[in-house]
Amino acid sequence: MLLLAGSYIFYSSWSWNFLILLIISTLVTFFIGNKIKVSEGKAKTHWLRTGIFLILIQLLYFKYFNFFIENFNEILKMFGRADKLGLLKIIFPIGISFYSFRMIGYLLDIKNNKLKELPSILDYSVFIAFFPCIIAGPIDKALPFLNNLKIKREFSASQFTDGLRQILWGVFKKLVVADNIATMTSPLFESYDKLNGSTLFIGAVLYFIQLYSDFSGYTDMAIGLSKLLGIKIQPNFNYPLFAQNVADYWRRWHISLTSWLTEYVFTPLSIQFRDYDKYGLIMAIIINFLVVGFWHGAEWHYIFHGLVSGIMFIPIIWKGKMNKKVKSQNNIIPTKEELKNIPVTFIMFALLMVLFFSTDMKMAISYYKEIFSFSFFQLPNYQFKKEIAFLILFTLSIEWIGRNKEYGIKELFLHNNVVIRWGFYYILVFLVFLFYIAPKGFIYAQF
Repeated sequence: MLLLAGSYIFYSSWSWNFLILLIISTLVTFFIGNKIKVSEGKAKTHWLRTGIFLILIQLLYFKYFNFFIENFNEILKMFGRADKLGLLKIIFPIGISFYSFRMIGYLLDIKNNKLKELPSILDYSVFIAFFPCIIAGPIDKALPFLNNLKIKREFSASQFTDGLRQILWGVFKKLVVADNIATMTSPLFESYDKLNGSTLFIGAVLYFIQLYSDFSGYTDMAIGLSKLLGIKIQPNFNYPLFAQNVADYWRRWHISLTSWLTEYVFTPLSIQFRDYDKYGLIMAIIINFLVVGFWHGAEWHYIFHGLVSGIMFIPIIWKGKMNKKVKSQNNIIPTKEELKNIPVTFIMFALLMVLFFSTDMKMAISYYKEIFSFSFFQLPNYQFKKEIAFLILFTLSIEWIGRNKEYGIKELFLHNNVVIRWGFYYILVFLVFLFYIAPKGFIYAQF
């Protein structure tokens, strides 16, 4: 009851009106989940479709309604019609994409008999509204989270300090690294049409690191806060900047969304298309990533981001290396394979990020044209802050050393003298105060 009250107060601090929407959605999907459980045959399928339809219709209204209107107006324009449909002034409910996927996953798990015992309305409400995760995930699945609530939670000093340590690392990545990089990338993107290719390329690389630091910083804080409450939630990142190929990257980036889509979208599609061999697998992958793009937002540049992400899998599928996993090395010095694969993968996804941060396709096309022009070989014509390069190098070095741990500083100096350990923590705190600027909000809160 305390967790639910706290979560609702947290959400209502943004909007009381949309708290009502969250509560109604929770009650309706809980009722439909019970109906799916007790129904048989076609009735079970009917209730599932009803539940998914109700969840998607509110998501489509709040997130995609104006997108469809804008594109319908463009079609009218193509046929010489001057009249236009007016756009609605729609406020986007924070976290709706994340809690909608939780609800859909819950209903599908009941239909597929993965939830043998249904939760109480109280436990289900906590699962949907759990405050550390509601703004930007992770998108936990119902069974492991609900099992957390069944277990008697007792205070653990080691878990509590581990949670604080992870929160500290998340705060550092968000407030020191991500927000300070944003002071360079935001004005750079605003004046991108006046900058040369080398500058725009550096901007794309910086944004890739900014997005990772912002989103993984949030995740570290969410997981750390959950540990303080005795609740374990799933990880969302596994050092994706050190990925060695496309498949390896998507196993490491936004893990909860990727695993959700793999289970509920890609796997059913791959079974449906299995008669088409590799072509069927490619179709399933591309549709899956189109959903990823559309989930991020009702803009064509997000949809193309998803499409290109799917196309990037084609060489791996064709070579039959789709399920080949990269072995993690414990060495501080990277191996020859890592030195060859990591930079290539990093640059590929940094360039892909142009489709992510662009305001529209016109900006993305212009941005790419300049990067792949002769001006790429010119010196940058933009002032970059040297201290940001130090902070990035410092952060990536720590993450490289701790890349086989749950988060970068989990065991760093943990077994050293207390002066060394606490000295390191104080350095991080000092850097937070030194580089603190007014927070710009979390990037993924807009999704």
